[in-house]
Amino acid sequence: MAIEQLMQAVITATPAKRRELERVLRGETTTNTDGDKSENRLVSISAAARLLALGRNTVYRLIETGRLDTVDLNGSRRITMRSIRQFIDGKRPANEKTAELVTASKMRYATGKATSESGVAA
Repeated sequence: MAIEQLMQAVITATPAKRRELERVLRGETTTNTDGDKSENRLVSISAAARLLALGRNTVYRLIETGRLDTVDLNGSRRITMRSIRQFIDGKRPANEKTAELVTASKMRYATGKATSESGVAA
């Protein structure tokens, strides 16, 4: 009986709902209900490249240099979302020049925030 109801729900679903159901069936999460679970999520090289707006070769170089963490699942390499988020947040910069820019930007932001709170311009 439950299978018939599920099939009826799929048949009458809107196109957006069908896409959401397809993502669930493929094992992709559509909403983040628990932050810890999303941090432990693994994505493919192609998915990481899309998330970072980079090419696959660049993602492979980031892996080789240790800037993105991977997990090997029976010969299939996956990247952790935690390392992608850290890379985006500047905790794993792409190179030394980027590291310097990120540090300088954080210093300027911290200094600007401190001066704006005191009412004195930098």
